[in-house]
Amino acid sequence: MAKLAASSKCFKCGKPAAISLNYMQQDLCQSHFTEMFESRVKRTAREYRMLRKGEKIAVAHSGGKDSCVMLHMLHGISKSLPIKLFAITIDEGIAGYRCRTLHVAKRECRMLKVPLKVISFHKEFGKTLDSLLKKKGVERSCSFCGVMRRYLLNKFARKMKADKIAIGHNSDDVAQTVMMNLMRNEPERLGRFGPLSGAIEDELFITRIKPLFLTPERDIAAYAIMKGIEIEFSECPYARHAFRQYVREMLNKAEEKYPATKLRIVRAFLAQQKLMQDGVRMRRGKEKILRCKSCGEPCSREVCSLCTMLERS
Repeated sequence: MAKLAASSKCFKCGKPAAISLNYMQQDLCQSHFTEMFESRVKRTAREYRMLRKGEKIAVAHSGGKDSCVMLHMLHGISKSLPIKLFAITIDEGIAGYRCRTLHVAKRECRMLKVPLKVISFHKEFGKTLDSLLKKKGVERSCSFCGVMRRYLLNKFARKMKADKIAIGHNSDDVAQTVMMNLMRNEPERLGRFGPLSGAIEDELFITRIKPLFLTPERDIAAYAIMKGIEIEFSECPYARHAFRQYVREMLNKAEEKYPATKLRIVRAFLAQQKLMQDGVRMRRGKEKILRCKSCGEPCSREVCSLCTMLERS
């Protein structure tokens, strides 16, 4: 957890601290915090070999704080490592919400001179998330939206010849995902999860990278404020109905009482990740990746999850 420092001194230089990092038991001035933040993101990218010279990276840009900061970080990295960036924003059709974040995405991409492709649920599927949930109910909003977003990101990143898709998942998101899968008794899902995808390989699947995998959510917000990155703090109106929101609140309470809880969960997951991935490869190695008979995208059944979901809607 990160908090604004009251009257403490920077752990490194003794100047007035700008932020308190309880999970590190350190207070840092603005200069040393931003330096630490940038070094951690770059180290994560190096450690997991996320970026290679000459690659074309599709940045999943929602217009929220995580994707804004990730875009700025990748743009900075591209000055020393020759990589090409373009952004993809998915417009789900959420009234009163997506228009604000879409404005931010367009502004940031224009400022950094990063090409942006906007893809809408309505154009691709003939229905918005709002209209879909009127029939299905808001309780399943994140499940439907997640399937549809992942489908479009992979499909259009491949069409635009991207080598990888950069996703703005932070360490809070990771800790939540780990706990959600354990609570649902779905450990196999964790074998397909991580800072770099690849447990299941197929020519139609674009590798996903997560440069913010080890970076706490509040650090990202603090960095954006300190660097003058104008961000949209509003959250999706459907999020409060999701199981993830319950887990998020639970972990926030644990973090408040026991600092570094979230990062310990992430580290514990990473320590077991290879075993989980090997288990997925052993099971999936005997299975053939099929092509959906309806849309042609890769899947494990005759009809993919998206087409099945849309047929029932």
